[in-house]
Amino acid sequence: MNPKVYLITGPIGSGKSTACNYIKQHGKTTVDLDIVSNSILESPESIDFLEKNFKSCIIDGKVDRKLLAEIVFKEPSQLQILESYLHPLVLEKLTKIIGKAESDVFIEVSAPKNLHKDFSSIVIIADEKVRRERLKLRGMSPDDIDNRINTQQNEDWWRSLGTVVENDTLVGLENNLKKILNFKDE
Repeated sequence: MNPKVYLITGPIGSGKSTACNYIKQHGKTTVDLDIVSNSILESPESIDFLEKNFKSCIIDGKVDRKLLAEIVFKEPSQLQILESYLHPLVLEKLTKIIGKAESDVFIEVSAPKNLHKDFSSIVIIADEKVRRERLKLRGMSPDDIDNRINTQQNEDWWRSLGTVVENDTLVGLENNLKKILNFKDE
C-alpha cells in the first residue's frame, strides 16, 4: 500500500494539534514535526552544532529550547542558521516514518517551507485575535507571540497552500475535517 501523506498546517495557534488529535481519534497516523525536531535538537549529535552556533542555549549539556526559541524568533538570520541545520535532518526522519507507514499519514507542521509542494495540505485557519488568546493560554508572553507571528507568512499565503479549514469552534473544525476526510459517524 502507498499511503497518502497530508500536511496539517497553518499559522501558530490556529488549531493544528487539535485537528491532528481529531484525526488520530479516527485511527489515522499522525506525526508532529515539532516533536521530531525537538528530538533531533536534544540528541547528542546536535550538541556540537548548538555549542558552535547557539552556545548560550546549552545549559548543563542540554539545549534550553525556550531560550533557543527566543533567539531565533527575534533574529531571522539566527532562525535561518537553525533551519539550515535542522530541516534536512527532519526530512530524513520524516521520509523513514512515511516509508514505514501502513495507512495515510497526517503531518502536523508549523513551518511547511517546501513540504507543501510535495504533499497535499490541509490548512487550519483561525482569526489572529483568537490565535493570540490561545497562545496566551499556553503561557506565551506577548513579546514571544509577536515575534513568532511576525516570522510567519500572511494569511493569504497560508490559504494558498491547500484545502482551508476554518477553526471558529471545535465542533465546526471537527465537522469540516469530517467532510474533507470522509470520516464516518462513530
